[in-house]
Amino acid sequence: CSLIPVSIVGAHKFYDTLTNFLGLIGYWASAFGAIILVEHLLIRRGDFSSYDIRYWKDPSRLPTGAAALGACALACALIIPSIDQVWFVGPIAARTGDIGFELAFFSAGVFYIPLRYVELKFRPMV
Repeated sequence: CSLIPVSIVGAHKFYDTLTNFLGLIGYWASAFGAIILVEHLLIRRGDFSSYDIRYWKDPSRLPTGAAALGACALACALIIPSIDQVWFVGPIAARTGDIGFELAFFSAGVFYIPLRYVELKFRPMV
């Protein structure tokens, strides 16, 4: 009987925490989606046969991922001032509203293009 009030309070705090965390995941998912689209449509020219699945277990033949990580890190410089969350409102978001999702998508995609071409110079696609 005494666990019911504890459960109600715990569920309310859990919902708030989960909602705040899911907001952060949305920014990451937006940047990740842009990188996947740029890789497929621009780098691989929309050709599914350019993905050689024979090498999926051989890390020496896979991309390092440095371009994607770099693009996400650079995009954070625009994302953070543009988010409007319960715990933080960036200076851009204070004037425009929460545009972090949109900036994550476009900036990560734009930053990924030159970084991926540099990565391909050092480690060509197989």
